[in-house]
Amino acid sequence: FDDVTVIGQYRGLYLLCERDDDLLIVDQHAAHERVNYERLREAVDGAVPTAAIDPPETVALTPTQYATVQSSTAALDALGYELEPFGETTVRVRSVPAPMGRAAAPESVRDAADALRNGDSPETGREELLKDLACHPSLKAGDALDDDEAAALLDRLGACENPYACPHGRPTVL
Repeated sequence: FDDVTVIGQYRGLYLLCERDDDLLIVDQHAAHERVNYERLREAVDGAVPTAAIDPPETVALTPTQYATVQSSTAALDALGYELEPFGETTVRVRSVPAPMGRAAAPESVRDAADALRNGDSPETGREELLKDLACHPSLKAGDALDDDEAAALLDRLGACENPYACPHGRPTVL
């Protein structure tokens, strides 16, 4: 991505870029998600940035999600969730992961519980959770980027181990 020039943005979804005689179409959400995922994966070995929820929010869970949260407290703490029981199947969310400065929604604890529960192994569950956490703070449809922000995103994407697909497998560039 070193010699890629940003031409502009299309409908708040794609970055139109040129490289030599080629037109590249970059899915800005998938690209940002890949960048966030790789940074988050590296950060999990250390302290994960968090954002306090003030005042704390309550999130209702299914009984299965609640059981997973109760049995996975250490894993959720390591990922940046500070939770406490609040009723039979509700948790009070005091902090959430904030990879790259963008805080996950308190409701993302549901996705975190599902990812941990559906993993074939603790490591697989952790990877699925990191994928979901990378998605939440990523650029969304309609988010405007100026040329400098778009170029910075492409620089970060180019530094990724796998810049050609988001962690869920969607292509980042055509």
